[in-house]
Amino acid sequence: MRILIVLGTSTGGVGTHVAALAQNLAASGDVVGVIGPTQTQAQFGFDDRPRVRFAPLEISTTVGPGDVAAVRRLRRLVTSFRADVVHAHGFRASLVTLAALTGLRKRPGFVSSWHNTLMGTGARARAERAVAKAIARGADRVLGVSEDLVALARDLGATTARFAPAASPPEGFAEDVNSSLLRSSLARELDIPREGPLLLAVGRVAPQKDYDVLIDALAAIAEDHPDAQCLIAGSADAAEKARLTARIEEHARNGHRPAVHFLGQRSDIPALNQVSDIFVLSSRWEARALVLQEAMLAGKAILATATGGTPELVGDAGILVPTGDAEAFAAGLRKLLEDGGLRAELGRKAALRALELPTEEDAAHAARAAYTEVSR
Repeated sequence: MRILIVLGTSTGGVGTHVAALAQNLAASGDVVGVIGPTQTQAQFGFDDRPRVRFAPLEISTTVGPGDVAAVRRLRRLVTSFRADVVHAHGFRASLVTLAALTGLRKRPGFVSSWHNTLMGTGARARAERAVAKAIARGADRVLGVSEDLVALARDLGATTARFAPAASPPEGFAEDVNSSLLRSSLARELDIPREGPLLLAVGRVAPQKDYDVLIDALAAIAEDHPDAQCLIAGSADAAEKARLTARIEEHARNGHRPAVHFLGQRSDIPALNQVSDIFVLSSRWEARALVLQEAMLAGKAILATATGGTPELVGDAGILVPTGDAEAFAAGLRKLLEDGGLRAELGRKAALRALELPTEEDAAHAARAAYTEVSR
């Protein structure tokens, strides 16, 4: 089968999922092409995989005049590739793909994967819903990476929508990490104590991740747990990072400085998981976050917000609190910091639950089943 995968800008889960999906499809004998921004290619190196080809297509993060050129180029790429199926990931890539496929004489099957929910307000919310409705009704299949996204697609008119997992990649050789050496290196790099609890958050510094809640919770426990350090690993929007830094300084002026360290984009997440004591996720919404799956595979105690697909992913293998509730998040932190036995028990449960997580092969199988249904 000839399969084209389209995605927009990504620095995390979507790009990771697409890279693994392309590799697995190509390994099974399919002809696979990946289309997306050059920045995303530089991050994930899609065509480093055997039998996977890449073509650049600049899809901006917002609708604009550049979409006209993107639609025309994608239409040419689809035709020249002679695709049986086009699989778009995310609303922006799906919208451009829908426009490119409309009116084609030999239209390939169209599969749209949804990795995020609608989070706008006011006029933006209405525009987002209109775009999602057009995609739901225009795609031959909608695949949601969490059950709430499947329900959303059906509500918006998708004729066929179902769950399809995005699986976390294997941890590799994290067990060989010299934890003491890494902790010492981090201590020198960040000027933090070599001893004491280490918290890890992974995800881009953006409003959806709601680091305000995490920062406020850390400030609330700072007096009782001054040695607790929190690392945030992920690419940073400059304005959002500046706003959060100002929030930290405001707490500091009130005598409760939260120990937060922005690490930027990192390639050593398995090692950071290995050396940390608690994994924290304060997002307003997540599907089935790959970073959570990685923490579970590492056997880490988890504190996360109960939103999207997180409850069905974590189950009883972590502490879940309401979104936007810094007080509840602080209470969860206190529990985990003050009870080593609870941390160990939740870490054990997380590792056991991780054994049941879908693999990259499972994710590729689910996608290919959809391709078979829609290919023409």
